[in-house]
Amino acid sequence: MSIGQQLRLRTLSWIVVAALVLVSPVLLYALLFLHSNTTDMHQWLPEGRVEVQRYEQFIHQFGGDEIVLVSWPGCTMRDPRLAALATALREATANDPDPIWHRVLTGPEAMRELIQGPAKLRPGQAAGRIDRLLLGPDRQTTAALITLTPSGGTQPHRVIDTITRTAQQACGLSRDQLRLAGGVYKASMIDLATDRSIKRCILPSALLTLIVVGGLLRSLRLTLVVLVAAVFCALIGIAMIYYTSNGINAILVAVPTLLYVLTVSGAIHLANYYRDAQREVGAAQAGFRAVQVGWTPCALASISTAIGMASLVVSDLSPIRNFGIYSALAVVVGFFVLLAVFAAVLTLSPCVKSEKPIAVPTEVDPWLDFVVGKVLKYHNLLLSLGVIGLAVAGWGLMRTTTTVDLLKNFRPHSELVRNYLWINEHLGPQGSLEMVVRYDPDSTQRPIDRLTQIRDAEREARSVDGVVTTLSALTFAPSIPKPSGIRGIAAQVTFESRFNAARPEIISQGWLAESDVGESWRIHVRVPDMDGRPYKAVIGDLRERVGAIFADDVDTVHLEFTGGLPLIDEAQGELLDDLTDSILLAFAILAPVMMLMLRSFWAGLVAMLPNVAPVVTVFGVLGWMQVPIGLGTMLTASVALGIAVDDTLHFLTWYRRALVQGHSRQDAIRTAFHRCSIAMLQTTLICCTGLLVLVPAEFIPTSMFAVMMIVLLPTALVGDLILLPALLASPIGRAFHRPPAVDPSRTAESL
Repeated sequence: MSIGQQLRLRTLSWIVVAALVLVSPVLLYALLFLHSNTTDMHQWLPEGRVEVQRYEQFIHQFGGDEIVLVSWPGCTMRDPRLAALATALREATANDPDPIWHRVLTGPEAMRELIQGPAKLRPGQAAGRIDRLLLGPDRQTTAALITLTPSGGTQPHRVIDTITRTAQQACGLSRDQLRLAGGVYKASMIDLATDRSIKRCILPSALLTLIVVGGLLRSLRLTLVVLVAAVFCALIGIAMIYYTSNGINAILVAVPTLLYVLTVSGAIHLANYYRDAQREVGAAQAGFRAVQVGWTPCALASISTAIGMASLVVSDLSPIRNFGIYSALAVVVGFFVLLAVFAAVLTLSPCVKSEKPIAVPTEVDPWLDFVVGKVLKYHNLLLSLGVIGLAVAGWGLMRTTTTVDLLKNFRPHSELVRNYLWINEHLGPQGSLEMVVRYDPDSTQRPIDRLTQIRDAEREARSVDGVVTTLSALTFAPSIPKPSGIRGIAAQVTFESRFNAARPEIISQGWLAESDVGESWRIHVRVPDMDGRPYKAVIGDLRERVGAIFADDVDTVHLEFTGGLPLIDEAQGELLDDLTDSILLAFAILAPVMMLMLRSFWAGLVAMLPNVAPVVTVFGVLGWMQVPIGLGTMLTASVALGIAVDDTLHFLTWYRRALVQGHSRQDAIRTAFHRCSIAMLQTTLICCTGLLVLVPAEFIPTSMFAVMMIVLLPTALVGDLILLPALLASPIGRAFHRPPAVDPSRTAESL
């Protein structure tokens, strides 16, 4: 290379370094100010469905269904701290221009209103009205029920922080003593878990991976170059999330760590290309030579991985869809960053000392030779066992179940699970759904007839298996008089008159809504939220039993069911469909890529078998074990498929190259095995090590994502180093004999 060419290379390298330095403040700013954001629990709902639109209409009509229940051990009807807390909570937002709640009601206040108010109930009757709502089974334990405004429903941290701070100041109760429940409380806990994951996982993952890389490369300078490239790629992922969204959530928190370990994995290949290039062209040109040689295989690896991640866009759940979008884009951008950093840094500061490559041994490793020898000897047996295992695992896929239960997404010892267990035991279940009875404008029913139907609907609902209690506009009203005789009719007229007078207050409290589509009455239904009947089953029974009450008025009266929690429950079916759709989409894109690379339809199709095998095997085992697939688990299938295709491409590139050079199929398999196996082992070890730090994450989907990847990647390695060679050695392997259209020696020069 002439002096002028060397000067141009160094100038280009300085430009790359300058660009990295200039963009660094932007990336670091995103890292420092990135915050978790799970303010809207609707993000966990399947989008574009009629049920979701109905729920949004319900929120528009009634102001939402967000509440927070506050209690503590020893909170009884005679506890003076409860009244003090209620007063303090009302005062906390009394003069707030943007109040976060509009009503605070305690058990004693509800009893007093029922006994002394218009209802005039006896104590026993009053207790029955609020049983399992504000009064526990012992008729002593109680709580404060805080009804949030629409603004409060979107500010979970402000709501929970204000409640805990007020409880500490007014009653001397710490957060650890309080027992909280409600949708915004769950959202705040997910945010806290996300923040902890960011603080506890990213740095340990970087350090642990760095130690492993340093041990594999045995070069401090190369290790630092790998670290710089990986950190930049992880920061790019963080910056993309920060600048294009409202914050990171507990699913997206895995993106930076995943990008970091994938970049390190790719950098291992470039590091070995660099060492080969040192011997070929010298230290001054080795950086750019490594990029020149590694461009094609690294590009294919990045594309296949990005395709696997991008297939998640078919999901109707925005956290999963966003994970696929951000991770796929970041992988593609990170690919160019990796090449630029490697070429520039190693051109300006080359590793002068040339060491023997690690991932590309020049001598045959006896242990590896023993393994590949056994695979070739027993290839028919291994292939038969593999096919049988896939068939059994595939049958297990038919037994797969899913779950998006937010309570089950936290560790048993977590604050959220502890609080919900206590409240379920001492007060009552916190699961809920909303039943809405809508009367058309042309309905001829009298107000008293409508109230009677609402009362009958509540009674019928309470008799349904799985329903604990109900709450409606009639909860704090007197019992509806029977229309028997003149006195009964007069009593009904009086009741109707008083109810009409209270109508504005009932509307303001969110129990009645009037619009151009008619008059809608809301009935709040409490159901078990932990190990209870599925919402779908409860709603089916309610529709049948309660619907019979309105059978004579089906043309003008409509019964609807909605609520955030039932929709999340409904999302379980969507999760399984999304898993299937994303895998099929990834397969539909990656299979043609494989066929194009191998220049053969059948070869490309057969080559996909070892890539599909890990996903089918692991998820099939989950099906047989009846382990439900959650949000984090679902993310891994398509990602693992994309990563597995990467290793398969490397192996087949070397295999085809050996065939072109005149080797027999068995010798070609040996060559590919020796050239690829150590690199595959190294990259799998690095990825699994980097993801280990996510395993103890408080939010279980994040933890399960790491666990599943740690299981899937070694399984994919078995598919590429055992099943694929056995497949190539079998008669099916003849499909790969067609020579490639391009000389792969350039592509695989330093794999």
